[in-house]
Amino acid sequence: MRSRLSVNPISGISGLVLYLALSVVSFLFYPSSLSPMSNWLSDLGNNLLNPEGAIFYRLGGILSGAALIPFFLTLGYWTKGQGKDIHILFFLVRVFGLIASLSFIMTGVFSEDMMPMHSWFSIILYIAFGTAIACTGFAVLFSSVLPRWLTAFCFLAWGFDIVSGIFGQTKWLEWVVVAFLIAYVAAMSVFSLKRSIHE
Repeated sequence: MRSRLSVNPISGISGLVLYLALSVVSFLFYPSSLSPMSNWLSDLGNNLLNPEGAIFYRLGGILSGAALIPFFLTLGYWTKGQGKDIHILFFLVRVFGLIASLSFIMTGVFSEDMMPMHSWFSIILYIAFGTAIACTGFAVLFSSVLPRWLTAFCFLAWGFDIVSGIFGQTKWLEWVVVAFLIAYVAAMSVFSLKRSIHE
């Protein structure tokens, strides 16, 4: 049982490290300035805008997405003994998390200069991640295990995800949403790690 529990935080933290590290490497190769006000994060993986560094950002998406598959599939093991509503919500978290992880991989396979495929998978990615986070937020309301502050965090992240979808051409909103996604995976990984240590 203990080896199964360790999969969740290890895969979550590994996914974050891979994405952040390879994003930094890609940024170092980016030939011009990069800012939330004038660039999409996907510009780092654009073969035309970042010919030498695009491969690193794309690998970050592919490898991180692959690491997040076991993260989401093992998320919520602590729901044992909780109510049926918690089990249903975390089942949805796993389903939408899996869809998001696979879409993340595909945004690396199809870079920003490969439209419309990149755009389609990006849209699926944000919808699926937002839904997984929203389901987590609702689960906290019914759970006696998860910390209460996680509810506000999840609903705030979900809100930004929705606003980003409405104002689809506002670049800085994408950066905010991605920051929330990173923080979500980090928070759930740390929580899972603490649970596995104390059980």
